[in-house]
Formats: sequence, structure tokens, C-alpha cells
Amino acid sequence: MASIPQPQPQHILQLSEDQRKRFVASFDRVYSDIDGVLWSMEHNVPRAIEGYAALERAGKEVTFVTNNSVRTVDQCIKRFGRLGMKVAPEQIWHPAQTTVHYLRSIKFEGLIYIIATKEFKDILRAAGFKLLDGPNEFIEETYECLAKHIFDRQPVSAVIIDVDFNLSSPKLMRAHLYLRRPECILIAGATDRILPVAKDVNIIGPGMFTSILIESSGREAIAMGKPGRDLGDMLMKHHRITVPSRVLMIGDMLAQDVCFGRRCGFQTLLVLSGGCTLQQLQSEKHPELLPDYYADSVADLVQLFDGESIKSHV
Repeated sequence: MASIPQPQPQHILQLSEDQRKRFVASFDRVYSDIDGVLWSMEHNVPRAIEGYAALERAGKEVTFVTNNSVRTVDQCIKRFGRLGMKVAPEQIWHPAQTTVHYLRSIKFEGLIYIIATKEFKDILRAAGFKLLDGPNEFIEETYECLAKHIFDRQPVSAVIIDVDFNLSSPKLMRAHLYLRRPECILIAGATDRILPVAKDVNIIGPGMFTSILIESSGREAIAMGKPGRDLGDMLMKHHRITVPSRVLMIGDMLAQDVCFGRRCGFQTLLVLSGGCTLQQLQSEKHPELLPDYYADSVADLVQLFDGESIKSHV
């Protein structure tokens, strides 16, 4: 049987006037990534703020959903402010916060072994959870010393892994040993396998290390970052979304943002201002990673909402 060809993503400024009107009217809420969409480590995306202003004028509700827990909500709000955007704390969702939401939803009261940054740990401690971490120092390279640091009888009921700039093999070994216990759950924050940090420069992301725990323990991870469906279900419940197709997911990564939108039943808009190039988009064949639409950046939304769709746009 011949395979059915997948519809190709459309640039939002190449839509016909009828297509433009239908697209603009087809969503009420926007979930948007931050890094690569509004800014990167090197620069701010030109006129990005104008794109979000266009969404606000059109009455669209915007929530920012990021996999970056290294930067606190307060730091995010300050950077938004420097761009001239007023964003409330409740408009920003990141893995540390969603992990707290999830743990509270299951009435979790046990001990947590955590591999993450200080910022992530501080949020969980402030929410009242008991954490265990480490080893946080160099250990002697003998099996006897290793055993002293990874074996214990602590009653750990959950292992959480996110970004940890001081990740080590003893930490992963210790987490793996806790996961031998049937009652111990595995929670993953950011799932990015690759992190774009500059133009044409990627580094290994936390998803690679999460995969080690998944494969070694045989456990499935409860994903509190994109593209986890657990995160999508939490967002939809929190915002009382009953028709997922009325949501537009905006992001710069195929494997995180577009895949997240696809899994949740949202419409998807890829922007080429961050971690994905036009060439990468055009070469992608997996249906779950193909967006409905794409744009050079969120600044294109200004022209879209002004009704000046340009069919000759390249």
C-alpha cells in the first residue's frame, strides 16, 4: 500500500487571505516556548515583542512553556521586562514548577533523590518536599569508595532528573539503584537531547542522561517537560481546555515544541529564529515532528494579524 503523503508546513505569510482568516480564528490560546523564540544566549530575537503584542490585541491568551529550569521565574520576568513585556508569574511554566504541581496532585509525601540545579531544588524545598542529592564532591577512584557513595538504605520514593551542570556517573548510579525499588517513580524535567546554545553550536542535553536511567532501569519516565504528554495533560486541566485544536503551540525545536503540540492535539507553529533551520525543517519526514505552519520568527505574526499576507514571501 502506498503511503499517504504528509501535508507540508505552510509559511504563515504565504497563506491566502481565506487561509489567513481561518487560521487567525482557529485558536484562542497560545503556548509558547521562550529560548530561541524570544531570545537566545547571544541576542534577543528582533521585534519578537511585537508578535506577542499582536496576539494580545487579537485576544489570544498566552502562556510561556519552557524546558529551562536553570533560569528562575523572577529572572524570566526581569528579562521580559527589559524587552518591554509585562508577563505575570502564572504565565510561565517550567519543569520545576510542573513537577511541584504533579507531586501535589498525587499527594506525594516521600523522600526524593534529585539530580538538578540548585534553582530546581530550591523550588521543590520551598514547596515542602524532602530532598536527597549527591555525591557532590570528587570521590576516590576505587570501587570501595564508589560503594560508600551510591549504596544506602534511604527510603527514596522518587527520582527526579533535570539539568545538572555537575552531573556525574556516581549520581546516575545512585539514582539507578533507587529505581530498583518497585515503589520508586522516575520523573524527568527537561527532555532535550540536544541544546542549541549558539549559531551552529549544540551541546548534550539532559534527555541523553534521562535515557540512561530509562534504559538501565526499564522504567518509563513521567515527563514534566516538553514533549511529555503528562505536561500537556496538566496544562489542559489547569486551563480547562476541552478542545485541544483551539490551542497554538509556538516553538523553535521540532523534537520538543512541535512534537509536544502534536502529541497534545494542538496546532503547531515553528519559528526559524532558534534551534531549527529551514533546511532541517524541509528534510524532516516524521509526521510527529512536522509543524502545521512555520515562520521566520514570531515577528511575522504582526503582518499576519494585520491582514497583509504575502504569498511571494520566501
